[in-house]
Amino acid sequence: MVLVGVESIVEEIESLLAVESKDVYCLGIWGIGGIGKTTIARAIFDKISSDFEGSCFLENVIEESQDREVLIVFDDVSCFSQLESLIESLDWLTPVCRIITTRNKQVLRNWGVRKIYEREALEYHHALELFIRHAFKQNHPDVGVPLALKVLGCFLYKMEKEVWDSAINKLQRILHPSILQVLKISYDGLDDKEKNIFIDVACFFQGEDVNPVMKFLNASGFYPEIGISVLVDKSLIVISNNNKITMHDLLQELGRDIVSQESIDPGNRSRLWHHEDIYKVLTYNTVSNLLWVITLEYSSIYKLDMDIFIYSRIDESRINSRVSYLEDPRFTEVKYLHWHGYPLKSMPSNICVEKLVFLEVPNSSIEQLWDGMKMLIAKTPYPALIPHLNKLVILNLRGSKSLKSFPAEIFNLEFLTPLDLSGCSKLKRLPEISSKLPSSIELLLRLGYLDLSDCKRLKSLPSSLCKLKSLEILDLSGRSNLQRLPECLGQLASLGTLLLEKTNIERIPESIIQISVLTYLHLSYCERLQSLPKLPSPYNGHILLLGNEIPKWFEFQSVGSFITLEMPPDSFNNNR
Repeated sequence: MVLVGVESIVEEIESLLAVESKDVYCLGIWGIGGIGKTTIARAIFDKISSDFEGSCFLENVIEESQDREVLIVFDDVSCFSQLESLIESLDWLTPVCRIITTRNKQVLRNWGVRKIYEREALEYHHALELFIRHAFKQNHPDVGVPLALKVLGCFLYKMEKEVWDSAINKLQRILHPSILQVLKISYDGLDDKEKNIFIDVACFFQGEDVNPVMKFLNASGFYPEIGISVLVDKSLIVISNNNKITMHDLLQELGRDIVSQESIDPGNRSRLWHHEDIYKVLTYNTVSNLLWVITLEYSSIYKLDMDIFIYSRIDESRINSRVSYLEDPRFTEVKYLHWHGYPLKSMPSNICVEKLVFLEVPNSSIEQLWDGMKMLIAKTPYPALIPHLNKLVILNLRGSKSLKSFPAEIFNLEFLTPLDLSGCSKLKRLPEISSKLPSSIELLLRLGYLDLSDCKRLKSLPSSLCKLKSLEILDLSGRSNLQRLPECLGQLASLGTLLLEKTNIERIPESIIQISVLTYLHLSYCERLQSLPKLPSPYNGHILLLGNEIPKWFEFQSVGSFITLEMPPDSFNNNR
């Protein structure tokens, strides 16, 4: 992190805090967005936290802080009620030092903060140093806002002189440039796909895990592997250590402002995210062909609490919807559907399944996928291939407790990689994979992950399951009635992980010895298991056998609840 002009500020704030005192102190840091309040608070925290027995940025305050000297930082508090809910009283914390950053000075006054540090704009030489660091990547304006200087500097880095001249001209034409206007110069330098990625993050994906976001952007044709990298390099977004995609709230405000400026009428904008706008647009049917994306996390439409995620192509457009208007003809070409708690018994018949790339409906009420799927299958020369679904990459039906069966042809989709049926408690059996599948196509099957955990009524697996040559992870764990595995299990040549925890399995097929890549076998709490299987020799993987007692069939018994054994690599080949 680049810190410019912070050292003297930290020293000034330290003097205000009077850390050596044993009293309870509260200091407020006040200033506009992007001015560097969080950076200063973090710098102070890093410098003085070692002086306290406990310190944190809000997390684990009570557990870690009683009877200790503690330092607490509350970052970006926007209203007094937030502080009330976070810290109704800190009387139990003594001595304690508190730092609160906010844009709203009244928050500090309401809380009775006596010492307030106003974060002012950078002085000329500090602003110039920060800009040069990001524009030239080395240490060689008027007063500056750090975020704007950083973003503008990153934008101009390695650019031609003409681009610098253009940026200066734009700034000169803005008589009283706001931060958003300065930041928009960097946005204007993006190509169309990068702009779309930036706006999508601003409108919908702030704080989301980057992996599903990448999948969506890929499905939309935005080449996110390149675009995300560009936005990170230009300091427009950040990928956090826990793989979340984030951006500064000012940049999010910029992205949403760009969309709002498209039209006074929400129905003529490219994206909608506010529930009131969405309700009006859909209720009064004012959706235009310009509308790309709709998102609504919690909707009272039809009195249903929904979380729907739909991406669709309409001419050159996309629709991302979390609303219940799926029967609308405009939603016939959905590409990405995520709907947590889908309430209907089957998928809408009007959805054009040949466009589907992702279908995720966890915790749904689905009993069957499509009534119309039978007609699709009947029309194909090789029904098992379902060419109309040949783009489907992800199928997630996790927790759909009403699902009793699904088409066997799902297994034969060329690009399907994960299939999640975990928690489908009414699923009694898996269908047989069609024997009519051409052998040349069998080799193309890419299903690498099959999750059948917690399928309580599942008793057995079809032997045809062993045709899944690419299957790497098979999860059958959970309190199920599963009693046996296919004898041909060894044909799953790519299987590296087999999870059988808490099942009623009595024996493992001997063919498992053929799976040379098997590295993890989970057999914990398999109370009916009669013996350990023979495994490839030498076996370099892991076998997990947690339980409440040592099985009677196990030769090495001991007094007590556990024993420790040093065993040679081929021990399991003696069936012990």
